[in-house]
Amino acid sequence: MPTLFRFVRLASLPLLFAATPVLAQDVYESRTYGPTSGWSWSAHVDHINIDDKAAAEQGIEDYFTAIGGAAEYYTSDSEMTLSLGLSIILYNDNDEFSQYVEDWWGDEYYESSDATGGQAFIEYGPKYKFGANNSSFFVVRGGLSGIFFSERSISSCRNCYSEDIDIDGGLYGVLGVGHKLGYFDIGLQFHQYFTGDLDNGFRLKLSSSF
Repeated sequence: MPTLFRFVRLASLPLLFAATPVLAQDVYESRTYGPTSGWSWSAHVDHINIDDKAAAEQGIEDYFTAIGGAAEYYTSDSEMTLSLGLSIILYNDNDEFSQYVEDWWGDEYYESSDATGGQAFIEYGPKYKFGANNSSFFVVRGGLSGIFFSERSISSCRNCYSEDIDIDGGLYGVLGVGHKLGYFDIGLQFHQYFTGDLDNGFRLKLSSSF
């Protein structure tokens, strides 16, 4: 009986060895091709047009440049993506002012104001991949932006005169295209605003996964 048992055990070894690569392959495939998710970062430059009347009332040109960054959440289970970002707004000012300021050493000099602002935004919508190796993509999103500070002031100056610039963000839609270049994605987006004081604009965007 022990001899028969050893024979059965030895005979089963080839079956075990044959099954092992299959099990290992299943584990590999589940880890390699299973659902993935994570965050990517992006940097962008915007050119945004402002409503003519609102811009004239605030003494600025009817457009601004914005520089910023964002974090975007994605998952392979869905084409939907969520983007959260911040931008620094650089207005073209028509009503700048100047005044004497004093530095840390007590020296006085004449300084002019700058018109700047800060913008936060959130966007949500699908990202469709296409082309060879899915290296190109098309995005359709809805967004909401808010300008949380906006003023005409002299930078790095305490107790200097300043003025608020009353420009509001709002709801907007996004259409964009892009292409993967190695570890980076480059894209161009069009933004159309539906509420607030902004009209429309373009965004040039560079992004990559963490």
